[in-house]
Amino acid sequence: MKKISLLFTFTFTLFVLLGSVKSISAETNEIDFILDWVPNTNHTGLYVAYEKGYFTDAGVDVTIRRPPEGSTTELVGLGQAQFGISFQDSIASRFAGGLPVTAVAAILEHNTSGIISNESAAIERPLDMEGYRYGTWNDPIELAMVQYLIELEGGNFDEVKLVPNQADNSVVGLANDMFDSAWIYYAWDGIMAEYQDVPTNYFNFADYAEELDFYSPIIIANNDYLAENPEEASAVIQAIKKGYQYAMEHPEEAAEILIAHAPELESQKDMVLASQEWISTKYADDIEAWGYIDEERWNKFYEWLYNNELVEVDLTQGNYFTNEFLGE
Repeated sequence: MKKISLLFTFTFTLFVLLGSVKSISAETNEIDFILDWVPNTNHTGLYVAYEKGYFTDAGVDVTIRRPPEGSTTELVGLGQAQFGISFQDSIASRFAGGLPVTAVAAILEHNTSGIISNESAAIERPLDMEGYRYGTWNDPIELAMVQYLIELEGGNFDEVKLVPNQADNSVVGLANDMFDSAWIYYAWDGIMAEYQDVPTNYFNFADYAEELDFYSPIIIANNDYLAENPEEASAVIQAIKKGYQYAMEHPEEAAEILIAHAPELESQKDMVLASQEWISTKYADDIEAWGYIDEERWNKFYEWLYNNELVEVDLTQGNYFTNEFLGE
């Protein structure tokens, strides 16, 4: 899964590409929800909520939209949509810059991203990356995390050969020998590697540093919308929560719903079903606690960013997330 760049520049082109997205109005129950990327199993609960009528029951008409790459957070902050998907790491610079958005739910309880590598490279832990090619997006936080993990094990980050990750996806890049390792989200690219018979190794960031167990992905909302429509916002988030809870209990049916709304996935149906089976156990350890963001863990990651001078603002001191719309 391609990482959204921290350095994305928002331009008028986005409004052309998403011309049908309306400015927020407190007088309408029409809701725009913008994905972060093409539909995948991170998004299944949204489509389940739509298909099962949970949004209708909540009195809202939700349209789920695909974004121009990298634009979701800015569109939500600028009031072009009420809700969207982002990531705790990539949204940090937007929070620091004052973009008026708030994280309102965690789609996954823990960070399931990490480093995938060709099996032939024998990269089984961060230290093993020395001497091999790492396919990078040249994102400062991305590179800082990789460097941090390698140095935690006594390694030298300068020994890693950085090459641009320009592949359509990292599994394709590995299969075509464009690089030896890359950052992925396991539920999609990790499962994809299995189904494309690409022999790989993988390690998870959070297994090596608890401060890197950040929330990825998250649901964000526009601050003005939340302030003006708290009851409606609660209804939307709780409908989404029901969708993810249903997906946790019925992964195969949930995957079928995702494919119905994203028919381009039909050709990868077996992979999608396997991905859904895997990720349905990762949405939350406790089904009733889906979406909850733990303040200590949220702040631990932002403290790490600040201490490593990756953001200029101490994000542990702001109100950048809330659990108030999740309900009981």
